[in-house]
Amino acid sequence: MANESKPGYKGKVTIGANNVLGMGVWSWNGFNRDLLEDTEFADTSDDYLYGLLRCGTVSFNGNYKKDDTQGQDMLRSAMINGATITDIRFYVDSASYYTPNSTTAAGGGLLAGQAVGHVVVQSVDVDVDKSALGTIAFSVQICRAPMRLI
Repeated sequence: MANESKPGYKGKVTIGANNVLGMGVWSWNGFNRDLLEDTEFADTSDDYLYGLLRCGTVSFNGNYKKDDTQGQDMLRSAMINGATITDIRFYVDSASYYTPNSTTAAGGGLLAGQAVGHVVVQSVDVDVDKSALGTIAFSVQICRAPMRLI
């Protein structure tokens, strides 16, 4: 059996062709589906139907780089200006990454005519400590469809 584990040091976060500098951790949380209770009188156990798919959030953080205009500052600007981001990638190794879904192909998660998957920046937090490097943390909300692995 092949070793499918991925060493974390090979990960990264990019926007388009640009690395978001300083990042050292990313995590995808909250990917789930609402369950709607459909229990009625005379039922002997709970019954549920699927509701909306919640695509979750991705949190990522690392060292603050004030001159990273194509990464950290671009994310901050997107939040301030209410812009969506479609070309963000969360790498698990040097070639494989998760990205907002932009396909209606089988298994793609989008329906014909539906807006392209994207993220919106939910928060940016900067922390500077006199005895440590400055850090920055981002949280982005995934919209329209779950991310896909490429």
